[in-house]
Amino acid sequence: MARITDPIKIEKIKKAVMEIVCEHGYHHTSISHISEKSGVSSGYLYRYYNGKDELIQDIIESNMEVIRNTVILRDKSFNTVFEYLYNMINGLFELVNSDPILGKFIAILALDTNIPKWAEEKKDIETENVTNATLRMGIETGEINEKCTVDDIELIFFTLPLRYIVLELTKNENKKFCKEEVIKITTMCLNALR
Repeated sequence: MARITDPIKIEKIKKAVMEIVCEHGYHHTSISHISEKSGVSSGYLYRYYNGKDELIQDIIESNMEVIRNTVILRDKSFNTVFEYLYNMINGLFELVNSDPILGKFIAILALDTNIPKWAEEKKDIETENVTNATLRMGIETGEINEKCTVDDIELIFFTLPLRYIVLELTKNENKKFCKEEVIKITTMCLNALR
């Protein structure tokens, strides 16, 4: 007889993964660590996932729509890069305010340069298109130096806000981000690209 999936156990497992990645990083996350923290046997875990990579992929994919809507803002149009970036950073901060573990988990994985290739392959074409459009708009509006590249945009727009999130939540896990911080980080990003 096939066993029925216990959604409560699956959620405990996912929460444990996010907490361990937030505390120790991707490379120091193991199945035994996840099993211990979630209180779920590693056998149960292996029944649904081949390993930590598959589990992390599942967490990312199940939250991908939230992530895309936060970063890409596809339902909105903007006249300036400041306006776009402000809304993106505000969305990130609101996500972290509503779910600090998920927000920090996403930030840590996005900043980790040693994660497996599958994570880099998940890079969205839509994100790339937005980055190219942002560069063009920034050059047209004079907000971005014409010598900047798409790589410069990605480096600044994603690294600065995500690193800020990690640093602030490491200092205070109950931190709530405010509008003044959105303006501060938006301004810092644009100043770096002038």
